Amino acid sequence: MGGGDTKGRARVIAGAILAPLAFVALWLAPLPLEPAAHRLVALFAAVLIAWVTEVVAVAVTALMIGPALVALGITDAATAFRYYADPLLFLFVGGFMLAEAMQRHGLDRRFASAVVALPFVRGSAFRTRVAIIVAATLVSMWISNTATCAMMLPILLGLPGLERPESRHEKDPATGPLLALAYVCSTAGLGTLIGTPPNLITTRFLEDAGVRIGFLEWMALGVPAAIVLSIVAAAITLRRGDAPSERVSAPSTTSAWTRGEKVTALAFGLAVIGWTAPAFFEVAGASFADAMNDAMHPGAVAVLACLPLFLVPDPARKNEEGEVPPVLPWSAAVRIDWGVILLFGGGISLGTQLERTGLAASIGRWVVETTGATDVWTLCAVACFATVVLSEVASNTAAANILVPLVIAIAQQLGVSPIPPALAVGVGASVGFMLPIATAPNALVYATGRVPQTSMMRAGLVLDVACLVLVLVLLRLICPLMGWS
Repeated sequence: MGGGDTKGRARVIAGAILAPLAFVALWLAPLPLEPAAHRLVALFAAVLIAWVTEVVAVAVTALMIGPALVALGITDAATAFRYYADPLLFLFVGGFMLAEAMQRHGLDRRFASAVVALPFVRGSAFRTRVAIIVAATLVSMWISNTATCAMMLPILLGLPGLERPESRHEKDPATGPLLALAYVCSTAGLGTLIGTPPNLITTRFLEDAGVRIGFLEWMALGVPAAIVLSIVAAAITLRRGDAPSERVSAPSTTSAWTRGEKVTALAFGLAVIGWTAPAFFEVAGASFADAMNDAMHPGAVAVLACLPLFLVPDPARKNEEGEVPPVLPWSAAVRIDWGVILLFGGGISLGTQLERTGLAASIGRWVVETTGATDVWTLCAVACFATVVLSEVASNTAAANILVPLVIAIAQQLGVSPIPPALAVGVGASVGFMLPIATAPNALVYATGRVPQTSMMRAGLVLDVACLVLVLVLLRLICPLMGWS
């Protein structure tokens, strides 16, 4: 771990030196840009370096973007800060609160245990491992991949056959299953708009470009991508090594549902209905579909669905003073990941200015001239490759914030649809498997001390290449069917 700490300090030092140097160098360079775009390119370079090196927390960098845009005269305060309260941002707020309630009352663990306890699963440790991976895949579509991985880790490590080897020279049997868990927690997030932040960032930038992709429409691409990539991730990392007759005890799921679980399940069900119903009525050709789309904005639905959590009391958690808290008290609700929300807001603010100042178009022209990309599918390949590489050294949210507005601008330069290349970035941002720093699930399994970095790098490289190809194939198949190409 000491080596990792040293590498982390080196990254921070490099960022502290390179970010201001890049800012000053580009500020003073005689670039053929308008004044606002010239100032923005200096800020953009500094932000990019800060996000990649994590010289400060990525959320802190995102928080500074708004004030910096104002201080540098790139835009006014009202414009710079408005995106920190973007309507789609509240989809995260509501989704995070639902996830917090699930974890508080154990609804996520009940679901995972139910999958592990299925009759056709309990015959062997291998099938139980696969069931845990399946459960992690399904849960990660709806709640944080970090929370899912943290929840499933102790269940996985407690299985027979995964005991730590007596000698450090022996191969650890837990390495493959741990890698499978980390990887599917990342790929499964592609399934829904709330599964992982890059999904929502992609749709938000596409909305600015005049393209609206709803919750159900995203699932038309996201669910197949989540399933295919998760299967490939599990196939590459899992190994059959247990006797078929080996019996595995499963956690009990026969206990009665608590009021907290019931209300949380109700709130979650209301949210899913609200997110998907408008698309169903639109497909059915209902005359009120447009009005329903406007009234049932995903962000509004997410927050309204949380209302029962705050209204219904939970007697099981009565305190010593006799007070009965609601199913989700505010003290628990505020523990959501506000850093991701700041990162979303700051990234949208920066991306909007990239487009408004013309900087994205200038970068787009340079990329087109450099890569020779002349059609939408070549652009998709370039965009996806760049995203996968960047996601290995920066957070997937930062990668999406940086690249989605750029590829949309490049698509506009080429006169092609911006949807496939933007989706290539949005989906590709979840493909980062080689390094512990690439994703939070990677870091969690690496921290167990049972996943050598060399093993993660070897498996991750194979999976990066496989998923890069699969993402492009899926886009090529699904985009024309959805009319997105």
